[in-house]
Amino acid sequence: MKNLLHELYHGRIPGWNSRFHNNTETDAIREKIRSERKYFVSGMSPEDLKRFKELETLHHHLHSNRCKNTYINAFKLGVMLMCAVFMGEEQKNDDEF
Repeated sequence: MKNLLHELYHGRIPGWNSRFHNNTETDAIREKIRSERKYFVSGMSPEDLKRFKELETLHHHLHSNRCKNTYINAFKLGVMLMCAVFMGEEQKNDDEF
């Protein structure tokens, strides 16, 4: 575990790189969602369209909250890792004397 902490601390493991957002599978899923949405929306009454848009807004808010909570938890984990690195460094220095 100490090697992982040092690699993270010294920036050799970049946590900001995302492998999910730019790939062909994700793009295909997004296109399918757009296509299906267009299909359903085209046949809706104005009242149903209004309710559907409200449903989409609720889904968006839920997704945003999940992303925010994921970010918060990852940030906390990063702080704990940083603290572990510093405490490990302090312990190492104390042992050397």
